[in-house]
Amino acid sequence: MRVLFVSPYPPARDGIGTYTRLLGEALREEGHEVAVVTPRAQPGAPPEVVGALGAGGAHAGLRAAVARFAPDVLHVQFAVPAFGARTPALVRWLEELARGPVPVVTTMHEVTRDTALLRGPGRALYRRIAERSDRIVVHTRGALDSLTGPVGAPAGRAGIVPHFSTPPPRAVSDSADLRERFGLDGDRVLLAFGFIHVDKGLDDLVAALALLRRRSPAALRGVRLVVAGQVRPRSGPFRLFEARDRLHLGRVRRLAARGGVADRLVFTGFVPDGDIAAWFDAAECVVLPYRKAEQSGVANLARAYGVPVVATTAGGLAELFADSPWTAPPRSPDRLADVLRRFLSAGVEVSSYSESLAAQPSRPAAPPPAAPGTELGEVAAATAALYRAVHGHRQGRKRDAP
Repeated sequence: MRVLFVSPYPPARDGIGTYTRLLGEALREEGHEVAVVTPRAQPGAPPEVVGALGAGGAHAGLRAAVARFAPDVLHVQFAVPAFGARTPALVRWLEELARGPVPVVTTMHEVTRDTALLRGPGRALYRRIAERSDRIVVHTRGALDSLTGPVGAPAGRAGIVPHFSTPPPRAVSDSADLRERFGLDGDRVLLAFGFIHVDKGLDDLVAALALLRRRSPAALRGVRLVVAGQVRPRSGPFRLFEARDRLHLGRVRRLAARGGVADRLVFTGFVPDGDIAAWFDAAECVVLPYRKAEQSGVANLARAYGVPVVATTAGGLAELFADSPWTAPPRSPDRLADVLRRFLSAGVEVSSYSESLAAQPSRPAAPPPAAPGTELGEVAAATAALYRAVHGHRQGRKRDAP
């Protein structure tokens, strides 16, 4: 089949863009053809990117490029942060496409978080996109319940395709490079990875570290929290959300100073792809102190690299880590501090990085195995089957039309 994605795409720094690239590669390996329309034009885009949305929607040049590709199905990878100011343009184009022959599949990556943030207007937006999609995909049961409940999307069009376990990017640096670059020496690394966002609970994590320092000062000896990521850049009116996240980051820094743990924190800024593997290799665990979550690409990376996860039970994380002993309720620094204390005491303490290399200590817990159906090839196969179903249904409607 000929699949046209509408999505952020590398070189744009966006997790959904990476998701789309990997899914597209897996589909191509199965013999499908793939092209991409991005929310906005970007220099250095790879050849499969055939166009970009204009501020007003689909302009003549984009329509011509899409007509040349002649897709059998159009697949939107949607979240409000991913499209930002281009969201109205996407909706207008979907309204145009609804009158045409090409079926539309929309994967909604952040139903619960977007609608909680945008409230009534957010629910109306998601409902409008759902009504213009032949099929809607979400990643978790909680997202499906939200979509077909408060949002009011047609239940018959919605279903779950799990977020795949992300294959590790190719390593360029190694953990020793990063330890030297950021002055970590032999410290045990707790890793908070990804865009800095108010819903990710970094302030709760810092508050938990401050509590742990007061209760058990020795527990944080030789322990550093690496915040590997930056605030997501936004455009247009969505710069308000960027400003909110920057204020959140400022609050996190102030909390760390007041709690006496500022020296335990390392902020790296944006992480290049070549450093991702090295950070996960350096980490004793990945920490997901999220307040709201639908799914987590970071959790899937931790699984791929075999790194344990300390997480809250927010949203889809409760499903993902249902059997883990290393979870705490969201918005509960006290409980999170207790989990971190138990996790750190379960590990093997060493006084230097060279000793850690020699000792090869076992981590206190392994991440849960990938759930059935979450391997990339399995997700690609399920997605291709969905394409065939919606394409066949749309063709059947055309034959039955008077």
